[in-house]
Amino acid sequence: MVTTLIIPAKNEEGAIGKVLQEIPKKLVQQIIVVDGRSKDKTIREVRANLRRGKDILMIQKSNGYGGAFIEGIKQAKGNIIIMMDADGSHNPADIPFLIKKIEEGYEYVMASRYMVGSKSYDDTFIRWLGNKVFTLLTNIIHGTRVTDSLYLYTAITKKGLDQLKLTSPGFEFCTEILVKAHNAGLRFAEVPAIERKRYHGDSKVNALLDGLRILKMIFKKYN
Repeated sequence: MVTTLIIPAKNEEGAIGKVLQEIPKKLVQQIIVVDGRSKDKTIREVRANLRRGKDILMIQKSNGYGGAFIEGIKQAKGNIIIMMDADGSHNPADIPFLIKKIEEGYEYVMASRYMVGSKSYDDTFIRWLGNKVFTLLTNIIHGTRVTDSLYLYTAITKKGLDQLKLTSPGFEFCTEILVKAHNAGLRFAEVPAIERKRYHGDSKVNALLDGLRILKMIFKKYN
């Protein structure tokens, strides 16, 4: 099987280069970095760490976190698509565990900060509480059974992904992909992960505005 890793990045100087160096290249045949028109040295770091002829640097045409993934998916060649962040909080050492679950026959695999064997070094009380509430609401309203609905460090088969028709441009993409994967009947699994502190810079998540968008997506009725 061929694995494609998609990483959205915007102003991640000091982080994205380290992340790309940590990726287990033997397991990831294609890396796609979707740059959201960074104004720092993100692109320079990316170009210095991608493999010529294999990996892709894209300049994002749309806006938003979800928009970056949607654009990257269109260029993916892999049977397995992995999505992860550029800031270093997602540990590339967990990639083999995501791939292993896909190889075992699962179609959608999520890393979790809150299942047994997991931990977060980046959580604040407010983030922890918000994640717990949103995960509980998602499970109740949509019938999912997950421990961490907003940690978008995930692997999905290309065949499964093609069924979902994802459209969300922002961080609400995290909820859309989960709910649509559940509704499509994709075989699901979680793996424990340890969330690290980001390497550099500030979070792009606006707790109030993005929280409201996610909440709206949770209460949305899906076909």
